[in-house]
Amino acid sequence: MIEDTPFPPPLPAPPDTVPTPGALPWEDPGVGRFEGFFRTIGLFATKPDDAFSRMAPAGFGRPFVYALIMAWIELAAGMAYWAAAQSPFMLMGFPELRNQLAEAAIGTGVMVAIGIGLFVLMPLLVLIGLAIHACILHLMLLIVGEGRRGLATTARVICYSHTSDVANLVPLCGGLLALVWFVALQIIGVARAHECSYGKAALAVLLPILLCCSCLAVTLTFCGAALIGVLGNR
Repeated sequence: MIEDTPFPPPLPAPPDTVPTPGALPWEDPGVGRFEGFFRTIGLFATKPDDAFSRMAPAGFGRPFVYALIMAWIELAAGMAYWAAAQSPFMLMGFPELRNQLAEAAIGTGVMVAIGIGLFVLMPLLVLIGLAIHACILHLMLLIVGEGRRGLATTARVICYSHTSDVANLVPLCGGLLALVWFVALQIIGVARAHECSYGKAALAVLLPILLCCSCLAVTLTFCGAALIGVLGNR
């Protein structure tokens, strides 16, 4: 009589490939990087409140890489639209425009060199920009009595708020859409990550903008008054 031999249990999946329930797709080790990137964009575009609530409570590497990719996308979009705007003039082969085309070619070479340089330096530029922005925003949070989760949480919120950079792919009005979306994502992210009210989150996010506008208004007022005084003495 042949005894039934039970099959051995399946081997467990490696820890770094096991999906994490409720995790942000970009931070989920069980989701491919390409798939996780686009799923995360979709989540922040459609359900930002849920997306920020699924953000990991620690770690800065993956949020930073996410923001870096967004910066590269924004740079590529800007260079592509610049090239599209210049191409009709570069294709014009009229003899009388030879000098102008030569100057345009030199300008194109310079712009390409600048674009390559920015692409290479982008990790450093993004890191510096994030550090400055996070310090300013977290200071505003402390002023309004919030920021209980720490500076690192504020930095992660800013990283994922750069999802708005994809709006720069929209011609003409993409920059404005990206700015409005960026501010909105920060407000939602700060409220969720630091567990504070949307009112305080909005105040912390908008306070630097209001201060800059106030300083600009005061400067323009003094300059205008000085100009009027100079013209009045003539």
